[in-house]
Amino acid sequence: MTTLAVAAAAVLALGGAATPAGADVRWDPESLHLVYDPPAGFYSYAPSVVDDGVTTWIWTCHNDEFRRIKDHIYLTEIVDGEVVSSRSVLQAGPAGAWDSFHVCDPSVVRGRFGYAGHTYGYAMFYLGNDVDASAHNQVGVAFADHPAGPWVKYPDPLVTFDRVDQWGVGQPSAVSLVPGTGRVVLFYTRGDTSTRAYHQVLDLSRMERWRTSDPVLLPTTGLTGHDGGPDWLNGYDVAYDRGRQRFYVVREQHPYPPEGENPWWIGPSVQVASIDVDDALRGRGSWRVEANVDAALTGFPRNHNAGLRRTWDGRLAEARSVEVVFTDSCSGPACDSLFEYDLWSVTGSLR
Repeated sequence: MTTLAVAAAAVLALGGAATPAGADVRWDPESLHLVYDPPAGFYSYAPSVVDDGVTTWIWTCHNDEFRRIKDHIYLTEIVDGEVVSSRSVLQAGPAGAWDSFHVCDPSVVRGRFGYAGHTYGYAMFYLGNDVDASAHNQVGVAFADHPAGPWVKYPDPLVTFDRVDQWGVGQPSAVSLVPGTGRVVLFYTRGDTSTRAYHQVLDLSRMERWRTSDPVLLPTTGLTGHDGGPDWLNGYDVAYDRGRQRFYVVREQHPYPPEGENPWWIGPSVQVASIDVDDALRGRGSWRVEANVDAALTGFPRNHNAGLRRTWDGRLAEARSVEVVFTDSCSGPACDSLFEYDLWSVTGSLR
């Protein structure tokens, strides 16, 4: 591993003894509830969720014009279970910019990020592209003094992808290495001739000379599809459990439905799994399946594009529970799936 990656493994290991293997998630079906229902003609998915004890902050992919498929990043603020605000906070760049069409897949963490002579307290990692297609995706970052913004974009992508005829890199999820610094572990998906998941350790303390480790391929051993077979890793959000010294993910399960089925591009379920921190950082080891979110639990035919409720540093919001905020959808010939996306939540206890 590079120096940054070795330092990451050492820092995250300073958490105490791990809980014995075998911990799992037990869902509370009574906790299932609607979080955010966009107006008719609008969609919301791929949430980044932070709960600070007063406000639940949820950043999502969201369209800004009635029935137009062009992604903005929206912030929805929830206080005492009620939506108090929902608005666009990050938009596509100007013509010619690397992110001039879609901006999506936000992941927000707190830290100290120096850019253009100013130290910002928050970073938002996001997917951007410059074509009206699911292609040529790259990962960039924006900074703010307050979680509500305004957000100031760094002009170039941090994780690049050259080909315009392939999916690219995206679906970032960031975890702060050391609270109050600019060092993060950035997880993301790469899709070209196959689909894989990677992480890199970034030091964004000073953007004029930011640093990164080499990409590390994440293992897939232990992950299972909804059919029970081996599965791959994409469409995932990560949280760090310091007490157990594990990374938890909520991720898309496969296989997706056949192309003749509507919608064929999203699966029926997501899976919560965990892995030893040191193994993940070194690209080895095996995932432990914790629980699935599927129709048997929710009653929805499609459960997808989920996020974990986290702290500002990317840790699990509660030591003894996991909350998944997921996107639901209908299915079938008459299903207007994209414009029926809304956000639901379910919570499970951790043994």
